[in-house]
Amino acid sequence: MNSPKHFAIHSSAYSNIEPFLKRPTTENPVLNKVVQNKKGAYFSNKTLDDFIKEELLHDDFTLTSATHRHLLSLSSGERKKALLNHILKSNPDFLVLENPFDALDRESVSQLKQQLITLSKSINIIQIFNRQDDILPFTTCVLEFDKTLQTTSISEYLNRKLNRNVISLTASDIPEPIKPQKTIQSPLIRFKNVTVMYSGQTILKDINWDINRGEFWELNGENGSGKSTLVTMMIGDNPKGYGQNLYIFGKKRGSGETVWDIKQHIGYFTPSMMDLFNGHHSAINMVISGLKDSIGLYKVPSDLEIDLAKQWLQLIDLADLKDTNYYYLTETQKRLILICRAMIKHPPLLILDEPTVGLDDYGASVFISLVNQIAQNTNTAILYVSHRQEPELAPSHTYVLKKTEHGSLGNVLKS
Repeated sequence: MNSPKHFAIHSSAYSNIEPFLKRPTTENPVLNKVVQNKKGAYFSNKTLDDFIKEELLHDDFTLTSATHRHLLSLSSGERKKALLNHILKSNPDFLVLENPFDALDRESVSQLKQQLITLSKSINIIQIFNRQDDILPFTTCVLEFDKTLQTTSISEYLNRKLNRNVISLTASDIPEPIKPQKTIQSPLIRFKNVTVMYSGQTILKDINWDINRGEFWELNGENGSGKSTLVTMMIGDNPKGYGQNLYIFGKKRGSGETVWDIKQHIGYFTPSMMDLFNGHHSAINMVISGLKDSIGLYKVPSDLEIDLAKQWLQLIDLADLKDTNYYYLTETQKRLILICRAMIKHPPLLILDEPTVGLDDYGASVFISLVNQIAQNTNTAILYVSHRQEPELAPSHTYVLKKTEHGSLGNVLKS
């Protein structure tokens, strides 16, 4: 039996991976020998989402038939392990992994990587990746999209450095808002001995945390530690905040404020928002819509609003694309525009939830550069939530959730 062959395919923001996933035959003869007329299996977030949808709609517990547990009750790592175990039952000739480590904490990444290393001894593996650090250690060559798949040795690829200039900003570059936000005294957010339980199980235990004006926080913790619960409580979407010592912009949660009272003070971005912005709006109108708190722009903007949006597009070097349909922009361009949309009013608090998931190395670097400059040159407090360690990110404070059998405990790490 021939030894398995392993490829990594760089899926950059300028690539279209969909045709390959639907029919994995290419003009690359080396890869064709592995995939042509062979049975493949696909491991991706989309595949997992399809199983979750089937479970919700039709009570189909295919991935958890042994335990009958709901997929949504499992951590991201547990879900991906269940998916991998399921697709391997079909004994595929090759396995396609699309960004397998997205949204996994470090321990889950390590466990999945070790399982794939063992698997690589018996099956051909094709890894589609965005971030260079994610390339699996047994990979022998990288295939890069152009008109065809060009083969590059793994050593040559890893020795190559980014040659694009990352956006560099100064304090004077950040556009001022048309109308200054009303000053809100610190702390903007205060958790005081907050405990959260679901179905009798403690998720968060005695959380004490203040977020003050202008601070740059990173929130991290392993999968299932309660990061999303904390965020949803801050933005008013989680009823677990009622009856607790949770203060949002100076008001105790449940004291008569509405969700919209809270959200008008928050700029928010998470990759799942990308599905909401599927209308045909221009890039500049998408930025202006942040002034209207709408998804897209449905009112005629003023000259002042148009000029302000142009300044933000100039800031991220996308002024030439102001009239381009947002739908046709690259993933990186879309995310930069949504950050501008979130910041155009200079909200007291900007929350970024796993913002670099799905970006390539260049896109993540540009995105992080913009976030760092907003942190340095505005009074907006930033909460950056992520599993991945981003070396270029420069938070001034870190809040870590640690799971215990009695619920996750929170701890502030010293800078």
